[in-house]
Amino acid sequence: MEGLIELNHFGFLEVAGKEAEKFLQGYTTCDLESLNENSVKLGAICDIKGRMITSFLIINHNKKFVLRMNKDLVEKTISFLQKYIIFSKADLKNKSNEMICYGSADSDSNSWTMKSLSNGFEIGLVNRKELWLTQIQSDASKYTDEWADLEIDTRQAWITSENSELLLPQSLNYHMINGIDFEKGCYLGQEVISRTHYRGKLKKKLHLIDKPIRSIEGGLKVNSGQKRTLVVLRNETDQSLNIKTSSDEDIVATPV
Repeated sequence: MEGLIELNHFGFLEVAGKEAEKFLQGYTTCDLESLNENSVKLGAICDIKGRMITSFLIINHNKKFVLRMNKDLVEKTISFLQKYIIFSKADLKNKSNEMICYGSADSDSNSWTMKSLSNGFEIGLVNRKELWLTQIQSDASKYTDEWADLEIDTRQAWITSENSELLLPQSLNYHMINGIDFEKGCYLGQEVISRTHYRGKLKKKLHLIDKPIRSIEGGLKVNSGQKRTLVVLRNETDQSLNIKTSSDEDIVATPV
């Protein structure tokens, strides 16, 4: 994979205002007080049951927070947060028509870093980087499943409109990739998420399948590339599962 790829399935939500950080801190799984202007964090916004409304990457630039998430969930997230923000000095804005997300493979990328550009931001991730730009890049190629393979290599899956409000953050292993801060204090859904972490047992877990699949019996596909697929399956053990695809094919799903 060479050059830039247009990741047009991603959109942007901006939260700005005097109390933007204070407000968001009460609704995100990650700690925003430790988010500086040279870094990026993974997180989620959850309902009171701890189920993820959306997941995101977030940066703090000039006291404005920009959240990159599935484009189909930006308006849903705004509607969800709107009922809580009315007493805060902060505003929500859909920036998806003003910014475009691009990606490229980069094995030398500085992980979880943000660099401000004249036309946007460069986001360094583990094996790739994203560019959140205000200008169209005419030389960018269209999205392919090769990008999904890069995400799957780092066991990364995102909340989409198909799985919103269905999964705890732990079901996508966010507790293993710094997407949950268990010491930050209270936020919406925190009680359920913390109880699952400290006392409970996770029933639905992320599994890796070493081949692309279209659908699966009794499971939820959350990321699929040209080579591998990530699915969430009910599994209260740490053992691999033998399962069937929709075409009645027997395959092995391994917890990750």
